[in-house]
Amino acid sequence: MNILLTGGRAPVALELARMLAKAGHRVDLAESVTHHLCRKSKAIAQSFLVPKPNQEPDAYISALSRIIGQRNIQVLLPTCEEIFWIARGLTKLQSLCKVISAPLEQLRRLHSKWEFIRRVETFGFAIPQTQIFHNTKEWANVCNEEHSWLEAGFVLKPVFSRFGANVQLFGPDCSVADRLKRLQTNHGITATPAQPWIIQRYIKGRPLCTYSVAWEGVVVAHSAYEVEYTANQGACVYYKQLQHLQALNWVQSFVQKEHFSGQIAFDFVESYEDGILYPIECNPRATSGVHLFSPEDKLVEALIHPEDLSQQACRKPQTNQAAMLSIPMLAYGLNKERTWAAICHWWAQFVSARDVIWQVRDPLPFLEQIPLMLDAWRLSHKQAISITAAMTYDIEWNGEA
Repeated sequence: MNILLTGGRAPVALELARMLAKAGHRVDLAESVTHHLCRKSKAIAQSFLVPKPNQEPDAYISALSRIIGQRNIQVLLPTCEEIFWIARGLTKLQSLCKVISAPLEQLRRLHSKWEFIRRVETFGFAIPQTQIFHNTKEWANVCNEEHSWLEAGFVLKPVFSRFGANVQLFGPDCSVADRLKRLQTNHGITATPAQPWIIQRYIKGRPLCTYSVAWEGVVVAHSAYEVEYTANQGACVYYKQLQHLQALNWVQSFVQKEHFSGQIAFDFVESYEDGILYPIECNPRATSGVHLFSPEDKLVEALIHPEDLSQQACRKPQTNQAAMLSIPMLAYGLNKERTWAAICHWWAQFVSARDVIWQVRDPLPFLEQIPLMLDAWRLSHKQAISITAAMTYDIEWNGEA
């Protein structure tokens, strides 16, 4: 089949491109930045530079439509946050080819950290206590309320965010005085009606992530991993398959109730106190759980023909091979680990994991990280934002209609 991928800057896009190419498909790529991981990959037949989705959304959809027509595309597979802009033009694109995306309204309620928690509560699952505020007056009301449910700590974060950006954690390691100081109205919070924030009870426990592919409420592929090493307390950079039946059952139940089709991922905390699995947020798109699948696990079939697998057993990674982003993983070990035991444990994980970008037969994506990061660094300085934020600056979606 002829497949068009988007979001080529992401390691998961490169992973999927290689899987698709190995399965015999022709893979094209549409990206809105000049340098990206897939640009010089042997898995990509042709790479197209398209308008920036959140700056020229209509032009972006038009460009994808032209590529679909010119290249006889049969499947459009978004990978990153550009999926929301693609869903905005879903009617037009679906008239041209199969698009692996849920409708925008459904994506919104899952991506919103507030609407998702409310949805989870409606379905009868346990949730961490959460409040929303849209302005400084509502924040003042939060500060003046009784705070017993925040005694164990709390988390402040925008309703729409990604990779832990702008998340402010005041957990058990933070003194009570600092937590109470934060809960004062004179500490500015940038919440607005268009960009609200939430305050959420901190759950002390083991952080877990899942990635699944679903078809009409049935999970056809699934992976899970524990969050052990992260980039600046944000995205996880080391992945090892975790057999967690409770997480699988939770995902299957939620997906069935939501009647979801497409790629969907969840972040959980498994409470040390009561063992309850608390959902924190949902990403209705591709995430790093993709890296746990090998080509032999046939994730490609689950993505392209999920309807054929809905009556079969859920596909899971069959190898115990760990995966990692080697550069941030290396940075973690050099900067974060302080004890000899921790360094030894990190080193054992590092040397036993495969790098998700480097391949001997496809080496250029590894080198492409240099211009990609330089572009992000320049943009971060120009816009006075973090490098992480610069990586998604042109594709991030914050609830726009």
